[in-house]
Amino acid sequence: MKRQSIVRVLAVCFAPMLAGLWIATGAHAGGSWTAISLAVPAGRAADVVAATDKMMASEVGKQFPGRLFLQQAIADGANPATHTFVPIYKSAAAGEAWGTQLRASKAYQEFLTALAAIGPVTSSARYRILKSWGGISDADSIWMSFAFDVDKPADYVAAIDTFRASAMGKKAPSQAHLSAVVAAGMTPMSHLVTVGYASEAEMETWQLGLQGNADWQKLLDALEASAEFQGASMVRTVKVWGSASLESLVAP
Repeated sequence: MKRQSIVRVLAVCFAPMLAGLWIATGAHAGGSWTAISLAVPAGRAADVVAATDKMMASEVGKQFPGRLFLQQAIADGANPATHTFVPIYKSAAAGEAWGTQLRASKAYQEFLTALAAIGPVTSSARYRILKSWGGISDADSIWMSFAFDVDKPADYVAAIDTFRASAMGKKAPSQAHLSAVVAAGMTPMSHLVTVGYASEAEMETWQLGLQGNADWQKLLDALEASAEFQGASMVRTVKVWGSASLESLVAP
């Protein structure tokens, strides 16, 4: 059985708690992040942005130490969520410290009330970034996520390292981040790879170029030997808040 917490955080949007257990791989650890998904009715997305703008412009919002993404689902199977908040912090401790202030603020209570009137929280999950590859860009707006149930963490990381160092891997236009699941409910997923692109066109061009490539096939074979693929999803960034750069948050 994978070492996963069954803690499910459904009511708190930006107040990370210290969660302990994640699968160590020996890779260099980066940031801590949470995914809080919402089911937003058609026509109400602008209301979510407005509510977040107001909260982040408050005194407590101005002290936010991380980077907050609002992302819209493009392809996510039967998942009822339409939008996801993704706050990223340098560490869980940094997020917890700000979250303590946040929960005590009037701005946060008003924000929660506004969101509750728009649509329900459908799920939440906590992750810890283990390693990143590629140029970390704040401009990337299209994100693919690939979920895996990893049996051999060291082999899994080594496979990605080998590909990114290969002739084909060095051409990759994307940034990639490997995260371990800290808490996501009772799911078989243990790790998540998130890959960022500047556009769907960039992503498509890259993916078409991978067809028949030996370096890519070697990666696929190695991943299959060390993990079980659980599925993929795709989102587009709607808006970002916070002055911290992504690179500063995910760096070891």
